[in-house]
Amino acid sequence: MADAEISFDGLANQIVAAGGTVGPGELHGFICGLLTTGARPDKARWQKEIAEFLDLDAIPADLARDTLQLTERSLQALSSNDFSFQPLLAGSDDLVERGQSLCLWCEGFLHGFGIGKYSGELLPTSSEAMKDLAEIARLDADQMENTGEQEAELFEVQEYVRMAVLNIFIECRGKQDTSGGSTSGPTLH
Repeated sequence: MADAEISFDGLANQIVAAGGTVGPGELHGFICGLLTTGARPDKARWQKEIAEFLDLDAIPADLARDTLQLTERSLQALSSNDFSFQPLLAGSDDLVERGQSLCLWCEGFLHGFGIGKYSGELLPTSSEAMKDLAEIARLDADQMENTGEQEAELFEVQEYVRMAVLNIFIECRGKQDTSGGSTSGPTLH
């Protein structure tokens, strides 16, 4: 998977094979939450960080490589002016599975943002978006039905999450850039 696009299912298979307890959506959310706070991966410490989040004693080399690659690609997409960032979510035809994937992604994002210990104060719009992400993380996706209406609603919520995260990232990055501090931010720990 080194040079190919990292897929939800491929990453899920690697995590399961390693004995990890967290899915790929939640892991990607965690990574994005950390990146949003200004944390940047320190390659020497990355294996330890991911292993701890996945509740593993050690992380296989291929999983470590692919999560670091996912982190670098996520940072690039979040930083890009083309709004290309997309949460890594299940691509299933099952609406419930996709809904659960989005809820877990939001949970991971909030966890990563908390671990990253952002020291600034969020603007009211970003603060409200964080509350919305917390509400989405608590949704019961099992109640969803495969209808066109709920499909459209899930798409709208997914798009809201994507744009909210981009806005929060931009706001946090802007405050880091204007605070006179380093834009590299803290390392993961």
